[in-house]
Amino acid sequence: MSLNAEKIRSLEILDCVGDAVLTTNLELEVTYINRMAEILTGICREKAVGFPLQQVLQVINADTRQSRIEALARKAMRADAFIPLENNGLLINPVKGEINIEDSAIPLHDPDGKVIGVAIVFHDSRYSSELTARMADLALQDSLTGLLNRHAFDERFHQSLALARRHKKRMGLLFIDLDNFKVINDTLGHGGGDEILKALAKALQTCLRTADVVCRYGGDEFVVLLSEIEQPAHAYLVAGKTQVLASSLLLPGGEVVTVNLSIGISIYPDDGHTQEALLKLADAAMYRSKVQGKKEEARVRYKSVQASTARWLSEKGCL
Repeated sequence: MSLNAEKIRSLEILDCVGDAVLTTNLELEVTYINRMAEILTGICREKAVGFPLQQVLQVINADTRQSRIEALARKAMRADAFIPLENNGLLINPVKGEINIEDSAIPLHDPDGKVIGVAIVFHDSRYSSELTARMADLALQDSLTGLLNRHAFDERFHQSLALARRHKKRMGLLFIDLDNFKVINDTLGHGGGDEILKALAKALQTCLRTADVVCRYGGDEFVVLLSEIEQPAHAYLVAGKTQVLASSLLLPGGEVVTVNLSIGISIYPDDGHTQEALLKLADAAMYRSKVQGKKEEARVRYKSVQASTARWLSEKGCL
């Protein structure tokens, strides 16, 4: 590939990248502007190349309202070094007004290594912030159900435990396992199994208060954290509600299916004072329930709260 062809190819690639790129000579006259830079500045290439940098790329400091782009460019050339992103810049677009940007500068060199100009790279920081926030959310969410994941649950547990200790309240923990999930997957396929998990996750959320937490702990296991409860009976009431809703899960196609749950319950401080102790006890109770083939932690107690559950379902419009 010839040098000229290689240069043309490089410019074509720059027109495809997501960041805005603008280059200048030593006099800070624009020598190149890519497509994204045209979009953000509102200035086409024909009206940018050959014009002063400050005229094409009007960037001010968000705090001082002073122009800063020339200072950034000269600093990079003078230091002959990359000047990293700054996130307090406002780009003045003639149509869109002020746009929050992050920008950086890097010196350009000739074949002998002599500085011949500078490249300014910038992007709309709103998209960066939105992406960062979205990535943070995804890091805390289970991708299938949208519930909190195990890592997020660990954080919320410590927050709820601190509140319970401070206010001298109880805290309930429900360890929930979907019975015979392998049979469900074999019968309905993994897609059908996924739909049941999502429907169950939605049902679990309807049983809870705003301060409560439900997470997908792994596979077909869910953990519910009941924050600041007065009596253990509240946890058994929630377990009863969960069993009722699981008996008639509504799938996207309108089909109603029945699933059985094994539920283990532990209460802070009655059964333990740490996350490890409470989870271990609730997990053991759930397993005992599953092995014995009855819901000893939920169904036996459910009889005593049946009337309350019926009232709750009526309020939710389920009866």
